[in-house]
Amino acid sequence: MPQSFRADSREVERGGVFIAMRGERTDGHEYIEDAVRRGASVVILEEGWYWRNAEGLKDLGASVIPVEDPERSVALLAERWLGMVSPKVVGITGSVGKTTTRELLHGAIKDHMRAHSAVKSYNTMIGCSMTVLSMPGDTETLILELGTNHPGEIRAMVGKFPVTHGVITEITEVHLDGLKSIDGVLAAKMELTDSRDLEFLSYNNDNEALSAAVSSIRRPLRVVSVGARRSDVTVSDIKQSIGEDGTPLLSLVISSRGEDLRCEARFFGVQHAKNIAYAYSAARDLGVPGEIFADAVRRVDAPRGRGRIFRTADGMIIDETYNASPGSMSYALKNVLGIELAGDVRKIAILGGMRELGAESDRWHEVIMSRASLFDEVYLIGSEWDGVETKQGALRGRWRDADGFLNDFDPASASGAIVLVKGSRSYGLERILPLLGVV
Repeated sequence: MPQSFRADSREVERGGVFIAMRGERTDGHEYIEDAVRRGASVVILEEGWYWRNAEGLKDLGASVIPVEDPERSVALLAERWLGMVSPKVVGITGSVGKTTTRELLHGAIKDHMRAHSAVKSYNTMIGCSMTVLSMPGDTETLILELGTNHPGEIRAMVGKFPVTHGVITEITEVHLDGLKSIDGVLAAKMELTDSRDLEFLSYNNDNEALSAAVSSIRRPLRVVSVGARRSDVTVSDIKQSIGEDGTPLLSLVISSRGEDLRCEARFFGVQHAKNIAYAYSAARDLGVPGEIFADAVRRVDAPRGRGRIFRTADGMIIDETYNASPGSMSYALKNVLGIELAGDVRKIAILGGMRELGAESDRWHEVIMSRASLFDEVYLIGSEWDGVETKQGALRGRWRDADGFLNDFDPASASGAIVLVKGSRSYGLERILPLLGVV
């Protein structure tokens, strides 16, 4: 193995494998030729589609593997490859912080052992399968990110890819369309503990419901609690600063086993202090000394769309465009409001709707808007805000999508301001950044 496996033709690497799958909005079979043009040497596709289009595939220029179900077949292939390599497997789940924790952990251990991690947020069955299949044969530690929007999804993933080291970051209101309630979210994330090979679990001890759920586990595990107090790994003395060039610096002290470890990371947002502590707890169990962990974390950059700061000629742009939930949106607003700069600097929030909140959507958008009202200007994008009734002076307008906003917004109005851009991934708010001077 390993080869680059991709389910998006735009991400195919030369000599890689393209997996043609049907999605809710698009059919990957329509992009087979594009994938081959971009360098795919192998295409895995549905058997039925192959026989209907066999004539047109004769001169494709790539090997074709027809299967009954591409996702299932790729998962089975990945399961077998994982069994052959047999690394330790870290599985990270939670409502927020998964990708950041994964990046921190990979950055902290990759120079200490042969480690492999997803190249982006591949947190579904097919995403984890692609990560496994791209894993080198000498990998000692594999890091997977496990997401879910319906019950049973994580259980299925750890059934295929048994996790040895689990991390549960947080439980908040996300994907309520499929998970229905906060109790449903908790139950879905706790499916991680169904892994037959689980031997270590790190979790957020400050979340009482999660702490209670973990305490009810009746199997031998090395359990490490992470929190602000009364935890195996305690986080304290959290400080956030921003350099003149816009580089953020998050400083904290991690206390564990009688050791007080000062850590610094180029991250914006005090919530990342606990993400650093989750990564620390897993790294220590994998045998990475504290001082090596701290030194490595200083060199890790925040993932794209998760708190990156850009200084413009006369302002500051906070890129939080990757995704949004009530928890992450609240943190982002609070973090930006906490920025102190000399002079009278306006603070602007460009906010996309938060998807998949089900019947709770209106209530949570009301809550977020009430917090955003502390900004000088607020711009709302998406139909999720339709149910929000507000007469707050900060509101400057509403748009159905990012295209409408881009057509109407005058970037000069953001001159000299701190601008936060955040919303659900499907809105593609990263397209707004160039308008604001981010290149």
